[in-house]
Amino acid sequence: MPKYRSNPTVWPNGGYYFLRFVQFLCSIGTIGTLSYFIYALVKAKFGIPYEFIVLYVAALFSLLNIITTTVAKCCGALNPKFALGFDILILIAWSTAFGLLHHAMHGLIFSDCTAGQWGAIDGNGVYVCRLYKATWAFAVAAIVVYLFSVVLDIIVVRRVGSHKYAPANPKSMQQTKPYVPNYTQDTSYGSGGLPSHG
Repeated sequence: MPKYRSNPTVWPNGGYYFLRFVQFLCSIGTIGTLSYFIYALVKAKFGIPYEFIVLYVAALFSLLNIITTTVAKCCGALNPKFALGFDILILIAWSTAFGLLHHAMHGLIFSDCTAGQWGAIDGNGVYVCRLYKATWAFAVAAIVVYLFSVVLDIIVVRRVGSHKYAPANPKSMQQTKPYVPNYTQDTSYGSGGLPSHG
């Protein structure tokens, strides 16, 4: 029985799936921490900062992009230019959300999560401080990993572009010499051919 092999992929599987896995962790981590903050703020009847909303939307779009492109790659239908375009859009979304978040909490990032500074929020101040920093770290990691994904997409796009097939030359498929029938063959009965007339 002949063995059938799948079509070769232009993507380096190890690098592609590693980057997508890290992006998945960053997205899930960001969604998890922000969900906790949003739940606590709504429960305490506080408004939700728009920085949280923008970052939450960026993480959701990132998660959707990961699922869509991974399924498309497993089916062999992932277009490198399609992946590059979406990775650039998600990178812009992460960068914008991180800029807003960093501007809002720049004074808290490098401060110590001690009970003396964070012990007033229902006894969970230190935990809240660590979640703030975890959210910031997830956003930084997502930006770095998406930068690597964009670089990988560009490499794959160039690789595909350098392996295009040359178009066929129509002139090489044309007949250069006209067909001339051969009438010199003996067609008498003795030669085994058809009877001659005339």
